[in-house]
Amino acid sequence: MPRPELGAYQLDLKRYELRRADAMTVKLERQPMELLILLAERRGELVMREEIAAKLWPNGVFVDTERGINNAIRKIRTALHDSPDDPTQLQTVVGKGYRFIGHLEITGRSADLGQDKAPDVSATTTKRDVRRRVISTGIAVAIVILGVGLALWRSRPGGSEAVIHSLAVLPLENLSGDPSQEYFADGMTEALITELAQFSPLRVISRTSAMHYKGSHQPLPEIAKELNVDAVVEGSVTRSGNRVRITAQLLEARSDRHLWAKAYDRDLRETVFLQQEVADSIVSEIQPKLGPLGSASSLSRKLQVNSEAYDDYLQGQYFWYKFNEAGTRRAAEYFEESIRKDPSFAPGYAGLSNAYHELAYYAKASEVMPKSKEAAERALKLDDTLADAHAALGWVKWIYDWDWPGAEKEFQRAIQLNPGQAIVHGMYALYLDSMGRFEEAFREFQIARKVDPVSVGLIRSTAEHFRYLRQYDKAIAENRKALEMDPAFENALESLSFAYANKGMYEESIKVIEQLAITEGEHGLAKTMQTAYARGGYKGALKSRLQFYTDRRKAGSFVAFWDEALLQVQLRNNDLALDALEKACEEREDLTDLGVNPSWDSIRANPRFQDVVRRVRLPANVAGAVSH
Repeated sequence: MPRPELGAYQLDLKRYELRRADAMTVKLERQPMELLILLAERRGELVMREEIAAKLWPNGVFVDTERGINNAIRKIRTALHDSPDDPTQLQTVVGKGYRFIGHLEITGRSADLGQDKAPDVSATTTKRDVRRRVISTGIAVAIVILGVGLALWRSRPGGSEAVIHSLAVLPLENLSGDPSQEYFADGMTEALITELAQFSPLRVISRTSAMHYKGSHQPLPEIAKELNVDAVVEGSVTRSGNRVRITAQLLEARSDRHLWAKAYDRDLRETVFLQQEVADSIVSEIQPKLGPLGSASSLSRKLQVNSEAYDDYLQGQYFWYKFNEAGTRRAAEYFEESIRKDPSFAPGYAGLSNAYHELAYYAKASEVMPKSKEAAERALKLDDTLADAHAALGWVKWIYDWDWPGAEKEFQRAIQLNPGQAIVHGMYALYLDSMGRFEEAFREFQIARKVDPVSVGLIRSTAEHFRYLRQYDKAIAENRKALEMDPAFENALESLSFAYANKGMYEESIKVIEQLAITEGEHGLAKTMQTAYARGGYKGALKSRLQFYTDRRKAGSFVAFWDEALLQVQLRNNDLALDALEKACEEREDLTDLGVNPSWDSIRANPRFQDVVRRVRLPANVAGAVSH
C-alpha cells in the first residue's frame, strides 16, 4: 500500500469533501467522514470508542456500534491508503479508541458544520432509517419486524422486496483487548452458526468457510458474492472478568445495508444461553416467513452446562479446527478437562471422540480409536439428539470397526438431526465413495460445498472422488484449487502427488512429494529425494522416501503401514506391498479405500489382496464399481 506524502490530502469542512493534492475528490460516506473530522480536529489525542459512538449515532439510534465503528475506520484507512499493521494516519489503541497521527490539511473551519457539512439528511431519509428511530424510542414496536433481513424487506423506494434464503455468520471480532481470547470469539461464532444451521429453510455457511474471512478487509458485497449468500451476520465479543457482551447485526449482503442489530450483556456463566438467545432472536423473526422449521428444536431445548467446562470445550474446538497433530493433541486435553468438570456435558464427549479419531493418523489406531468410540457412545447416552456424536460414532464404525451398515446408519442419523452441517455431509460423501456409490457421493459433496464453499478439506475430498473415478485431470484441478487457497495444506499435496502418479506424470508427482516434505518440516528428506531423483529417477526418489520411513520406525516413531504399502506398490514390489498391507490390516489402520483407490490396481486381483478386502468386510460388489 503506497504511503501518502505530507499534505497529500485536504479535508474541506465547508464543502464536506476529502480531496487529494491533485484536487481529486476521495469518496467517503457520511459516517466515516464524520469520524475523520472528529479524529483529525483532535490530532494526537486519543478519542474513546464511547465518544465516537455518541458522535455517529446520537439520539439513541441503535445499531451495532462496535461493528459500525470498525467499518468506518476501515473505510477511512482505505481512503487514506493507511495500513492497520503499520499505520501512518490512524493509530489503534486496542479496546480503547483511536488517535489521528497523520498530516491532513483542514480548511473551512469557520463553516457552520451543523448545517453545511452534509446534505439535508431528512430529505433523503429512507424507510429503514425511520424504522430505526421508531424502534429506538420504543414507539409502535409492533409496526415493523426488522428480522435479520431474512424476511421480506421493503425499505427501498417503490416497495421492492428482497427475499433472503441464505446467510453467513462472519467471524465475531474479539474486542477484549486480549489475543488469548480469540478462541472465545471463534467459539461464539461457531455456536451461532451451529444453532442457525439447524433450521432447514435456511442455508447457513459453515464454520470453515466463514473463518476464511477472519480479519479480512474485503468489502461485504464481495464476500457475499464469493459465498453466494443474501445476508450476513456480523458482530463482536467482549469478555471482561465475569461478563461477556455480544453485539450482532444483520446486513443485506449485496447492498451492505443494516437490517437489524442488538447487543447482549450477560454473566459468563450464561454463555450457552446467550448464544442460543442470539440465534433464537434471529429465528423468531423469520419463522413466520419461512414456514415450518422441520426438525429444528433448539428454540425449546436449552443446554445446561458448567461455565468452566464450556470454556474448556471452546478451547478444544479452537485447537481441533487447526487439523494438525499438535492442535489435535491440545484439543483432546481441553475436551478431557471439559468433561472432568462436567461429566454430563455431551458435546464435550463428542469433541473428545473427534480428537481421538484424528489422532489415529498420528498414532496406532488400536490405542486411540477405542477411546474415540467410548466417548461417542457416552455422548449419545447423555444426548441421543446430538448430531456431532452420531457422526463421530459413524466415523469409528467405518474406519476402525469396519461396520459398514452401522456407519451409514449413524451418518444418516446425523444428517437427519442437522441437515445443514457441511462436515457431516462431507463425511458421508467419503463413506459413499469408499463404497463405490459415486453418484450419491457427488450429491453429498455438492450439498456440503454449497454451505462450505471455500473449505480446502472439501475441495481436496472432491479431488479424491475424481481420482477414484480415474478422472485424473479433474482431480489435479481440484487439488490445485485447494493449494491456491492454502499452499501448505498437506492433504491436498498428498492427493495431488497420487493423482500425478496415477496419470503417469512421475516427475510432477515427485516435485509435489518434495514440497510435502518441506511443508512437514522434513527439509533433509526433500533434499535427499531431489538427489535420489537426479540419480535414479522416479523409483530412486520413492526408495529414498521409503528408507526415511524405515529409519523413523526403527527410531520409535509412528509410521503407518498403509504409507509403506503405497510406496512399495508404486515401486512394483508387490509382495512387499502386500506384506505391509496385511500388517496395516492387523493394526486396524484406515483401509476403507481398498475397493476404489487406483493405486491398488496392480495388485487388486492378487488373492492376498482379496483376503485383506474380506477382512475389512468391504462389500463384495464394491470392487466392481469402477472400471479398472
